[in-house]
Amino acid sequence: MTVLRRDPSTWTDFERARLELARLKLADAGSLEVLFARAVQICGQALHVERVGIWSMDPSIPGIRCVHLSDRGDPSREAGDQLRMPDLGAYARALVERRYIASTDVAADPLTAGLVEGYFGPRSIVATLDVPLYRDGEVIGVLCHEHRAGPRVWTEDEGTFAISVADMVAHALTTADLVAALEALSEQERARQDALRAEALARVARGIAHDLGNSIQSILLQSEILLRAADEPDAVREIASNIRELGAQAGRITRGMREFARGVDAEPVLVTLDAEVRTALEALRALAGADRAVPIKLGAGDAKVRVDPTAFERALANLVVNAREATRPGGVIAISTRVAGEAVEVEVRDDGHGMDEATRARAFDPFFTTHGDMPQRGFGLSIVAAVVHAAGGTVRVESAPGEGARFVMQLPRAE
Repeated sequence: MTVLRRDPSTWTDFERARLELARLKLADAGSLEVLFARAVQICGQALHVERVGIWSMDPSIPGIRCVHLSDRGDPSREAGDQLRMPDLGAYARALVERRYIASTDVAADPLTAGLVEGYFGPRSIVATLDVPLYRDGEVIGVLCHEHRAGPRVWTEDEGTFAISVADMVAHALTTADLVAALEALSEQERARQDALRAEALARVARGIAHDLGNSIQSILLQSEILLRAADEPDAVREIASNIRELGAQAGRITRGMREFARGVDAEPVLVTLDAEVRTALEALRALAGADRAVPIKLGAGDAKVRVDPTAFERALANLVVNAREATRPGGVIAISTRVAGEAVEVEVRDDGHGMDEATRARAFDPFFTTHGDMPQRGFGLSIVAAVVHAAGGTVRVESAPGEGARFVMQLPRAE
């Protein structure tokens, strides 16, 4: 028979225990097991019971399994007990129909009598106060407070306190699952980023091997020819000129690599975006050439971003050079800025020949170029991406064949 009565003398003790439970943090405890150990200890002391157990629904039984146990009367006893669903009988139905089960005498209570022979009796348990654990409206387990030494009348305050503890335990279980899921996602993201970095390094290595390899092979070949034509001054001059150009090509490759590295290693500082663009306008118009129109629309006002000013100007210059190479004389290269929510955007748009989907997908890859087999090219847009990423932003391109291209650098707005 279940009997509940209010006992004002215990209210302060329960409030103190609730406060102590509320201060428990999974991060401070270091593990869910440590958190539960402290929680059941507080709970056992507050309710004056020797035995507190946390049980979890286990579909593999199917039934419930004790996952954490504190037994002051028998400290050597460990968690691991399990009860199959068919053996739970009326107790199982009560778990989903009631907020708690307060049994004064487990042998006399029809909800618990079926468990006396197999569970309560061997453990000398006489009374129990059990509260279901809920997640998303479903019972995922039960918090059991088990009393020895004779029948016990559970008070209303004890029932309310047990419910609050069960809610805390259920929340801890949910938090632990979320933490585990986030850690798994973080690990997957780290693995993905490592794979992307490895892929990018492999592309760079292949590009370096290809372009520098071609230059070195040509230098060696020209040197061999030079040795054979030592007595022919005109041939020597021509071959020497070829070797000089090959050396210059190799130099351009290494300079491009240095520029790319500077973009990656850029050190952002707080700047006003429109002021930085305005400072670079004269140089940008010179890069575009006198035969291209360069309309400017600065709409970001006083919005600030964190970016390396020199690297940012280099990125803008590379976008303008890319636009110049995609347009014909008389073409338009438009530069604009604007505030977009929590970000500030810089757009460079041209009316050139545009890009197909395959080209657009590789636009920011190092060593990728649509200008033929020219070692001095292929770093411009990858430098743009490196600079923007170093500033915590993103860069995207919108383009289609015959419709020009629109590059947008989006940088986080800073105060």
